[in-house]
Amino acid sequence: MAKVRFYDLELEVPGLIWSPNTCKTRYALNVKGIPYETEWLTFAGIHEVIPGLTKNGKAPTVPVIVDLAHGDKVVQESWEIAKYLEEAYPDYASLFNGNEGAHFFFHEYCTRKLLPKIFKLCVLTIHSKVTPPSLKQWFRDTREKAFKMPLEKFAGDPQKHISAIKELLEPIGRVLKQYPFMTGAQAGWADVVLASYFRLLVVHRPELFDSIVLNDPKAGAEFAAWWKRMDKYMQSQPPAPEARM
Repeated sequence: MAKVRFYDLELEVPGLIWSPNTCKTRYALNVKGIPYETEWLTFAGIHEVIPGLTKNGKAPTVPVIVDLAHGDKVVQESWEIAKYLEEAYPDYASLFNGNEGAHFFFHEYCTRKLLPKIFKLCVLTIHSKVTPPSLKQWFRDTREKAFKMPLEKFAGDPQKHISAIKELLEPIGRVLKQYPFMTGAQAGWADVVLASYFRLLVVHRPELFDSIVLNDPKAGAEFAAWWKRMDKYMQSQPPAPEARM
């Protein structure tokens, strides 16, 4: 029986796991081994459903969870959800292993340095997949208002983004030469963040994921092995109970 109801973002293909922010919560639930159920929302559905859940006056965004096992507690935003899950489910595998600050640093580093480059490579592809046409225009209008420029200009020069990603991968590859996971011996929040951000590239620009990540001469072999080890946590449902600690 599900202990958590998890709200994820639907795009074009129902059940497609693609959004980096919601992926962080899905993969965190899988790493911990907490049984959950998914409620899929379109961009329009987020604005219809989420305010009634959160009731906090904040912008309607996902991920959001409802903790069915603890009085239907509602938590919004991936980092806050991760901290909540650690506190509410201490008998399940840990995301932080006593090093919350170090994981938060890696989260912030990847969010500010890596994710923007990946997103710029994918934003026009994401826009092309938004349906119906009225939402496609809404996606463009809201993003261009936030970026203060047309999407095409925001996307910029792909080669610059590719070069930046390769540079950011180098220290990650060095860590993965020494340890099976970014966290060390077991998967944790740092691994969740990294996998979630590259999931965006895998779904929307798979040819780039292969060419600039898996085939990178400095980090590709180690990253490819890590990606395979992470596969069981990147599924739509939690792994088998033996994955728990």
